[in-house]
Amino acid sequence: MNGGGSFAGTALAGILVLLVAAIPFVGGPYLTTITFSFLIAYVVAQSWDWLHGEAGYVNLGHYIYFGIGAYVFASANAKGIPVVACFLLAAAFTGVVGAVLSFPLFRLKGDYFAFATLALLPLCELLAANMVWVTRGTDGIPLPPAAAVVFGIDVKILAYYVALAASIAVFAISIVMSRNRFGYALKAIRNDEEAAEVVGIRIFPAKLRVMVMGAIAASVAGGCYVWSFRYIDPGTVFGLSVALLPVAMALLGGSGLLWGPLIGAILLSAATQILLTQINMLQFTIIGLAILLIGRFMPGGLLRAGWIRGLPVLGALGAEHHERLALPGNGHGNGKHDQIPLPQRQPDRTRTLLELRGLTMAFGGNVAVNDVTLTVKEGEIVGLIGPNGSGKTTLFNCLSKVYEPVSGEIVFDGQSFKGLRRDTVSQRGVGRTYQIPRPFGDLTVQENIAMPLMFRGDAPLGRDAALAEAISFAEFAGLGDRLQLRADALNLQQRKALEFARALACRPKLLLVDEVASGLTPNEVRRFVEHIRAVRDTYGITVIWVEHIFSALSQVVDRLIVLEQGALIADGRLEDVMKDERVLATYFGTAKKETS
Repeated sequence: MNGGGSFAGTALAGILVLLVAAIPFVGGPYLTTITFSFLIAYVVAQSWDWLHGEAGYVNLGHYIYFGIGAYVFASANAKGIPVVACFLLAAAFTGVVGAVLSFPLFRLKGDYFAFATLALLPLCELLAANMVWVTRGTDGIPLPPAAAVVFGIDVKILAYYVALAASIAVFAISIVMSRNRFGYALKAIRNDEEAAEVVGIRIFPAKLRVMVMGAIAASVAGGCYVWSFRYIDPGTVFGLSVALLPVAMALLGGSGLLWGPLIGAILLSAATQILLTQINMLQFTIIGLAILLIGRFMPGGLLRAGWIRGLPVLGALGAEHHERLALPGNGHGNGKHDQIPLPQRQPDRTRTLLELRGLTMAFGGNVAVNDVTLTVKEGEIVGLIGPNGSGKTTLFNCLSKVYEPVSGEIVFDGQSFKGLRRDTVSQRGVGRTYQIPRPFGDLTVQENIAMPLMFRGDAPLGRDAALAEAISFAEFAGLGDRLQLRADALNLQQRKALEFARALACRPKLLLVDEVASGLTPNEVRRFVEHIRAVRDTYGITVIWVEHIFSALSQVVDRLIVLEQGALIADGRLEDVMKDERVLATYFGTAKKETS
């Protein structure tokens, strides 16, 4: 962790906790109530940001978990159930609701997900108003006066300290989440779900888990709220006027930053109180306008603004996760350019590693891969060529289960791929690059390469071990001096090198390389060819390489496969395939005679 940032953050957190803990004794009822409302809002804002800031999903209906938790707590407490049991019931029931909702909601993405979750707010408000046998409708649920004191202590004070404990808990969880495998899975999902699966991450359980965690945290806040204020009705906990404020808090401070929701909650809570006391109307209009202006001119939130980052203390609070954490290697390579931490072995050239049987992939009436049948032996380097649109990348997408073939079968290492998920295929030993690189843009080079190491099937590594091992892969790909650069700061060729290193970190038996050499200089092409040969000769990795730079393929391939309009038209030794009249006419066109 950055020393200055660590000290500033720790000191600020300690001071805040001490100040907030002392308020009920020195601040009076009004300040205590205001601070309590801030704590509740922060818990909801931070738990919302676990899904948005970490996983990239905009859940505009997150506040329903606050409301459901509040209703369950109120219903149980009104029946005389002990307070601790009320909190447990609220958390358990709301967690189940979050889990159930995850199944339909996570079938949606982007704006569709956001609008679907937004619709949950009026739906829950309507249900709460009409299910009078449970919620007492618009009359609301008042808690009994007899329960307003516990062991001689006003429950408002107890609820205050429970809210403070919940705030500390969600902050601590956010710290842990930024350092463990689960948090990195969410970051990969935020960047690119398909690429996350291709490197071995099972995405739905991660999304389900973070949804449930957020629901439970919000339900505790809801329980604290109704325990303190002693009354609940549908509009109080499901109305849009209150439900979107925690979302605004996280976005205002800086979604995805450790301190973002907290700073946003402080500023927006203070602004709300000032406006409520000074202006009798339009307070939400003014707050909304301010947030719109910040979104327009500081889209990453206040803590990401350039002028804020330049300030001594606040600048440290705006640090991204990789700037806060100490990464193994301190951002420098180990100088070993020719070794990667993979088992060295000699491939059995007589053994079939991959077999395609009548593989067909169609999009409506467009057949992209047409009845392809072929075998690839262990340790082969196979070139795959064909005109643009001939089905090369589609074939790779079938092999990595990005697409499910409409017919045919893929048999890899003696096992069928039928019914397997993308992450399972990766863990079985298929690594790939993309024609257009798809690294995790806001993660560093080192973190990108560490991702498959943390989620490999046989022996997943912890974060620190994976980051340390990633250094060797980065060195091998020529990125040893760029470990701490974000992937979106790399040029195109460096991104291709990063994907190559990340694919090798999947510990593949079969490596699918999609036009990595395009745009490289002759020296870079030669170096990459040496890498391809080395991963086969030293580590026994079988390679299928799609490439339009024929001079690169000719230096290393054992076989050449040619596709035309999705159909296999040639398969054999390079020199034999290049004498095929159909290949010459299809692939080289008017250059047929000169090539001959």
